[in-house]
Amino acid sequence: MKDTQIKLIQSVQRAIDILNCFNESTHYLSINTISQNLNLNINTTRGLINTLLHNGLLIHDKSTGLYSLGFYFIGKAEIIQKQVDNYIAIAKTHVNNIAEKYHISSSFQLVNQNQIYSIYCAYPNNTAYTISLSQYTTLPLYATSSGKLLMLYNLLPNNTDLLNNISFQQYTPYTINTRKKLLQNLKQIQANSYACEIEEFQLGVGSMAVPILTQKDQLVASVSATFFVNAFDNIQDSLLKDLQHIAEIISQKLFNK
Repeated sequence: MKDTQIKLIQSVQRAIDILNCFNESTHYLSINTISQNLNLNINTTRGLINTLLHNGLLIHDKSTGLYSLGFYFIGKAEIIQKQVDNYIAIAKTHVNNIAEKYHISSSFQLVNQNQIYSIYCAYPNNTAYTISLSQYTTLPLYATSSGKLLMLYNLLPNNTDLLNNISFQQYTPYTINTRKKLLQNLKQIQANSYACEIEEFQLGVGSMAVPILTQKDQLVASVSATFFVNAFDNIQDSLLKDLQHIAEIISQKLFNK
């Protein structure tokens, strides 16, 4: 695994940290709360907020004194959605074919900062039982196949202390629960160039994921399959070849590899 450090611009990172204070459960914040949450000097916080406010990234409600995310993001969201739609258009047919061929659930994931999200999921027709996948939902990286790919290619190279900071929740008896076991698993994934987990997140269920990388070996997406484990032995080799082939096709279309 590579060990490289990226130099961050402090003022930019602080502005991003302010924006990240707002989430689905926290829409409005005071300047004092933001300052306390980020452990920033109040004057520094005020200067950053005023800059974000001037550029439309934040809105100030003078009647309450509270700040919220600005309408600046509406136009950017439309641009991002078009990009997501382009990715889906490239992967959709292939993901559908995996679901139908193996009678399993299949998905295409995109990386966004330090998380990886399913943006398109496919399910087989005429199948008694299917595994429903969560789109745009954050899942534990150390217990999912695509999450492990993200850790290996993007997160660990920039944060060698990452494994020391994980609070290992035991989802099943098979969940990896120590730094040593996770590191061993990641090394195996690196050697194999794909990730697999069997009942680590949900009993009776497993997943396999193949990475889609830039020329600098940064993970941008993955194609994966989720299955009932009692069927895995019969489809494992063929499924892996198909997922790898799909990853190659998508990579060629994205990066002209």
